[in-house]
Amino acid sequence: MKAIKLLFAKKNIILLLLLFAFWLILSPSVSLQSVIIGIIVSILVVLYSQDVVFSEEEVTIYAISKLRIFIRYLFTLLWEIVKANIDVAKVVLSPKMPISPSFIKVHAVFKNDVNKVIYANSVTLTPGTLTVDVRGDEYIIHALTDAAAEGMDNSILEQYVRKLEADK
Repeated sequence: MKAIKLLFAKKNIILLLLLFAFWLILSPSVSLQSVIIGIIVSILVVLYSQDVVFSEEEVTIYAISKLRIFIRYLFTLLWEIVKANIDVAKVVLSPKMPISPSFIKVHAVFKNDVNKVIYANSVTLTPGTLTVDVRGDEYIIHALTDAAAEGMDNSILEQYVRKLEADK
């Protein structure tokens, strides 16, 4: 009975659906047997990973209203990665190699650790920048160029993570 209650918690239903969708994507063919095994495996993973799954307070994307913002954030992140790749390629391919590596401190306050990690990983995923350390609300970031360093204060990625935390 406890397992059934756990399974129907909001966060677990979302995780179950995501795992099952991933199972279907990886399946070579969609057959009844594959669907049944996928559902069983997804349920077992959700039940087994209860101590690892974040609570609704920790992860704001469990709210359906935040899902749209999170998807927009992912597309924005992809676009920022593409732009940064082009910028880094220009720097690397330039005969003068106009790099000016520097460490900068960015102050960004987020409500929980999950959002801090989302922001830090987003910075690291973007070529030309690397999150070196997080100390409280301060991020130490290595930037390859001055332009990359200047773009870190109130960046679009930081703004999207703030939107994920917004109460509305």
